[in-house]
Amino acid sequence: MASARFQEFNKLFCQAIDQSISEIVGSSGLSSLYGALENYYSVTRDELPYRLETVYSVLESVFGIKATNTIEKRIVRRFYDTLDIPFTNIVGYTLQDYVEAVRKRIRLNSLNSLSEYIRLL
Repeated sequence: MASARFQEFNKLFCQAIDQSISEIVGSSGLSSLYGALENYYSVTRDELPYRLETVYSVLESVFGIKATNTIEKRIVRRFYDTLDIPFTNIVGYTLQDYVEAVRKRIRLNSLNSLSEYIRLL
């Protein structure tokens, strides 16, 4: 059950990346980014949720630090909106921090559901 949640999580996260970056640099820029990730770092689109440091590094090398921070925030806002989670900007948080916060929330919800199930037995 948790595995299905994380598969959906990964799918929605990748969609947030696609949409956010396409809005900023267009679909050809998105294709170039994925090409660079795959050719130079062996990271496929499906691996993005697990290789966020590499994604950040590539974005930073292509767009610079300031633009990358803007791109990150746009991705996170879209992702949080999709999950119907309120977004709060936290100084010093990176894309990786925000994504990990959602993962922890999903794990906690899974544990809460499991404990509720056990109580019913």
